[in-house]
Amino acid sequence: MKEEGRRISPALVIVPIAAGLGLVAVAALAFAGPPAPPPGRANLYGKVNDAATGEPISGVLVTLNGLEVYTDAGGNYIFEDLEPGTYSGSASKEGYETAYF
Repeated sequence: MKEEGRRISPALVIVPIAAGLGLVAVAALAFAGPPAPPPGRANLYGKVNDAATGEPISGVLVTLNGLEVYTDAGGNYIFEDLEPGTYSGSASKEGYETAYF
């Protein structure tokens, strides 16, 4: 059952290693990133917070072009070794409105 007014606030960071990928960091995070991806690839990681309280949310399903991961206890997620391209995603959990990015 969806609760009114509860929203997810996803933040994400794209870590390009090879020059020319054209990726931009969207938000800074307070956790260490993963090892660097191979040349020409990228990692995308972020943190999901409650939009009203700012508290991290665990167990959020984060999707990215069909790939799926769940946030950890600190609200963190990661997609590793991504090919260059255009990506879209979502963050969803029961009781919250789905957020799209």
